[in-house]
Amino acid sequence: MKQQNHTIVLIITLLGLASIFYLSIVYKDTLGERDSFRMAMGLIDSITSNKPLGSSMLYGRSISFAYFVLLDFFTPIFKTNLALMIPFMNYINALSAICMVIPFFFLVRRYWGTAIALLANILLVLLPVWRATSQYAHPMTEAILFMFIGLALIGYRSFISSLRLGWNRLILLDVLIIAAFALCLMFRLDAILMFPLIPACLLLENFPLKKIVSTSILYSFFSLIIFKVMQSQLPYIDEKSNGIFDQLLLWNNPARYIDIDNFLHGNQLFISSLNHLLCLIFLISCIYLLYKRNYSYLFFILPTVLLNYIFWLPNPQPARHFIYLSPIVAISIAIFLVDIFAVKSLVKNNRNIGVTVAVILIVSLSISYKFSYSVPMSKKYSYTVRELGNKLQQLEPKNKPIFVVGDTIPAVVQMQLMSKDTKVKYETTNILTDEDIKDQEKSAFKPKPIYISLIVVENKKNKFICYYQGWKSKINEVKRLLLEKKEYTQGYLVLNILDENARKIDIEPSTLTNKFETLKL
Repeated sequence: MKQQNHTIVLIITLLGLASIFYLSIVYKDTLGERDSFRMAMGLIDSITSNKPLGSSMLYGRSISFAYFVLLDFFTPIFKTNLALMIPFMNYINALSAICMVIPFFFLVRRYWGTAIALLANILLVLLPVWRATSQYAHPMTEAILFMFIGLALIGYRSFISSLRLGWNRLILLDVLIIAAFALCLMFRLDAILMFPLIPACLLLENFPLKKIVSTSILYSFFSLIIFKVMQSQLPYIDEKSNGIFDQLLLWNNPARYIDIDNFLHGNQLFISSLNHLLCLIFLISCIYLLYKRNYSYLFFILPTVLLNYIFWLPNPQPARHFIYLSPIVAISIAIFLVDIFAVKSLVKNNRNIGVTVAVILIVSLSISYKFSYSVPMSKKYSYTVRELGNKLQQLEPKNKPIFVVGDTIPAVVQMQLMSKDTKVKYETTNILTDEDIKDQEKSAFKPKPIYISLIVVENKKNKFICYYQGWKSKINEVKRLLLEKKEYTQGYLVLNILDENARKIDIEPSTLTNKFETLKL
């Protein structure tokens, strides 16, 4: 009874600390990433067109439909004020990060003890990719939450099985486990990259090999079946975009693995997503576990980490892609640190050394955070690009199309939030990006052409053609687009090129084309 009360106190304390931390850093009325703005754009279109889950603009609907179903419950609230959607989306992520404390604590405590469970929770908060993604809306966080609920239930099922209380409870727990894994996939299909954790947990439960294989297949198979059944219930959309296979060939093209610049850039983002110092400690912890011959621990850690690293390395931008391995890295580091600081000669017999090492680690960690991954769009930058939307929405009628070059997705969302009458649709060009062409020339695997998307926005006064990849590195693509697509050149040009510090980058219109009349905002 005393131990149970002790656990409740620990959980409440961790939840309290997590609530204070995550709710203090969450974005309030803006979003932190372009993909999040794309999701908001689709939700707004779904609401204003009265097509729940049926808008063709719902970004990632087929692989994250549970996320959109969850948000659809709040549609009556959003209809009263579309702007409420942004804080709702952000706070769902913050609450998911807070709730993660519970299954993460119980899972780690079952296999490694209370001290490691506490430290792993603290380390998870310190990992930049986890902390950054908890600040704004993205369904990867919810997918991880349900994955760890399922893993924690595997441990609880094993405990109940040891008590021999009958099959009814075990069958119910199996149903709950499969439901948790299915929800994980429904929130984000690529969360299947965490599924090696299922046999890893069964191994830590000392299941025999045959049962590990059969149970893992059972849980995975039924989770995928439920995913496909629920996916088939979505409203039909006549999507003209390429399928997932072509998307994988483009973004995970084998040419990207051997491109030295992409390889170095991918590794740089991978390391910064975990923090340089913590990444180094993680590597040391793996070597330490190998030295200690803790192969079951390594089987829990390495397959998931390596699978995510290999899969996302060709497509590392943003570094949020590496979030799935963050809880595993936190566990690995916690095992190593608790084991090291538990050595009597280091702490008990020479406390000064222990304190000194801890201080050095804390100071080094603080310095290393200056070079770590942060939210892709700072609040200042996000507000600045949204301000473009305010200016465009308030423009007087120009009677000609207005071509907008800039980071325009947040601006378009702002225009939608300002007026429900703003009509938005995607339009594609037949121009591949420079990087896509280079990758296809190198690779034997040729995806179907995936075109650059434009966003066509119409309000009651003007028509805007927005090129939404208009940051500085894309200027050559913009130039080619303007020169080749004549129907876009008979109007006004708005240049809104900013760097990530929200500073204007001056680009003369003549460097693009002289067919436009430049519109000053």
